[in-house]
Amino acid sequence: MAASLPVPTQADTTTLGHAAASTNSTFKILYFGLHGRGELTRTLLAYSGAKWEELPVDWPNQKEHTPFKCLPVVYETTQDGTILELAESQAIERYLANKYGLYGKNAYETHKIEQIFSSADGVAQAFSQKIIGAAQDKRVEEANKLYVEVLPKFIGIHEGLLAKNGSSGHYVGNSITLADIKVANLIDRLLFLRPNGADEVPFSAAKTPNLWKVLEKVNSHPSLAVWKKSDRYQELNAGTKSLFKF
Repeated sequence: MAASLPVPTQADTTTLGHAAASTNSTFKILYFGLHGRGELTRTLLAYSGAKWEELPVDWPNQKEHTPFKCLPVVYETTQDGTILELAESQAIERYLANKYGLYGKNAYETHKIEQIFSSADGVAQAFSQKIIGAAQDKRVEEANKLYVEVLPKFIGIHEGLLAKNGSSGHYVGNSITLADIKVANLIDRLLFLRPNGADEVPFSAAKTPNLWKVLEKVNSHPSLAVWKKSDRYQELNAGTKSLFKF
């Protein structure tokens, strides 16, 4: 095991499952110095109020010691000292959402949350492939296409879903869930990574009032507000723009 990585506890899944019920865990996240696939995990950890820290990344020496040879990986130390290794970004996100009461009060609410998660992830994938993956001289063109060919459908559907829930700034029930946080992260990234010279991203309080309310509700949560003002968050902003050349 690479020296900088915690050693997961070896036990059967029943034993580890009992340990995972801990409500007083601490976490260590292994991910690069940018938002990317680690963003939602960091957001959920910040929201939870749990103690967490980041491990230094020495990827050439750590890669072979991670479950799927990719990041992020999260190491959870439970109240009894058990160390759980959490891998694959969306699996980590769902695990943390369930652990911290963000995954619905019943199976149907969970399904509704998953619908929103999946819908938002489709837009996030399109953004990654079409804009981040585009050549520098094609980014403005691809961004403008996304803004007129993909986002209007998403906005129309989601504004309607939020209206059906009372225009409360929440997709399910009357409190923040994984659905709200996922969509807020998506809007944040689209606004943050707008290529220079591209049209305005079509999200605003005037144009998309229900989606904007989701964004405001999530970003005004006390723990998240502190996280987003932190030096580390600003470093991740800079790292993201530098890597993707925005």
